[in-house]
Amino acid sequence: MVCLHTPQRMRNVVVIFDALFTCRLVTMTDHVHAQRHPITGTGNGLTMWPWTHAAVGYLCYSIATRLTGRRPTGGQTAIVLFGALVPDLIDKPLSWVFSVFPQGYAVGHAVVLAAPLGIAVLAAGNHYGYRSLAIAFVVGNWSHLLGDLLFGWLRSSPYALDRVLWPLVSLPPYDRPVFVRLEEYVSVFTGFQTTGEALIVIVGAVIVYATLGLWVLDGRPGIGPLKRIVEPSYEEYTDRSE
Repeated sequence: MVCLHTPQRMRNVVVIFDALFTCRLVTMTDHVHAQRHPITGTGNGLTMWPWTHAAVGYLCYSIATRLTGRRPTGGQTAIVLFGALVPDLIDKPLSWVFSVFPQGYAVGHAVVLAAPLGIAVLAAGNHYGYRSLAIAFVVGNWSHLLGDLLFGWLRSSPYALDRVLWPLVSLPPYDRPVFVRLEEYVSVFTGFQTTGEALIVIVGAVIVYATLGLWVLDGRPGIGPLKRIVEPSYEEYTDRSE
């Protein structure tokens, strides 16, 4: 009887979970291929898109405010969406455009920085009277990291936890140019290779549409200020046209 080392046993567990989740047979060769692509899992373009991060952030914040008998305001909605996108707004340009980091998961996704930053934002917000806005930012920001962790876990990525451990852990560099990766990300909407891929995209769509429904029930916070900005411009444009 061959005794497997602990890393080997862990890889086998991940392979078994992936087989159960995607309803398909996964070979060790498939999993080794997945290890070479820590961002998309198998190089098929599956990733958490910005609107999914924004939806998860708003969903978390709306539920939290409802538990206290309130609803999100327009300002809180804008801040929670901004907080949910901040990690990618920082890391993706630094990695994809400026090549500062080998991967798009670095300083913006680092839990060792996000935790003290969140505590500092909450303290400052409470001190200066912007407590609700501070909470909105922290909920959005931390929901992004949690979303990446859960998505990596669902994709059976061996790098799921590593995504938020910078600078303690550095992910391997991309092995494909940025334009090739962008094409892979977009290709997920044109076809699926497995049932599991389709299932993940469907779950993401359900989250987005459910959040839109909740946003409508919340009174569509943020629409009022947006209308006040857009309507004068539109009226000025029609007056000039006449």
